[in-house]
Amino acid sequence: MTARSVALILAISLVFAGCAPVSQPPVADPPLAAGFSRIYFYRTTFSIGSESGLFGNVARPSLSLDGKTVAETPAGSVIFCDVLPGRHEVAVRANQRYTLDLAAKPDRTHYVKLDWGMGGLTGQGHVTEVAASVGSQDIEGRPRLAATCPQAGG
Repeated sequence: MTARSVALILAISLVFAGCAPVSQPPVADPPLAAGFSRIYFYRTTFSIGSESGLFGNVARPSLSLDGKTVAETPAGSVIFCDVLPGRHEVAVRANQRYTLDLAAKPDRTHYVKLDWGMGGLTGQGHVTEVAASVGSQDIEGRPRLAATCPQAGG
């Protein structure tokens, strides 16, 4: 085996190591307090040829809510924050910033899908609110990551 072959195998192994499923302990979903809104943020998992493709899974873009950092978003992650109803800015940033203006409704759960991939030499992202029927199915059985959510009302 040549040195070039060994280097190639090592490089491929490192890329796939970044694609491993999220392995942090899950955070339980407590009941939603009356009058509040819950927002689930989730990243897609490994899928060659899409926005969540091979190199996108290595990235861990930073998620912020209303200008405050909530968490990094590794591929396959699910994070949630409970917020007061009203308008909220969701932003994801690695080398570029992608935003979504979300109108949170009281006593309702919202789902925001975060896609991240490679386009040319830079990361490309999409931040999209999806229907509850889609989002709830997408996150079913996936572990939750702890997040630093902005204080509701503060």
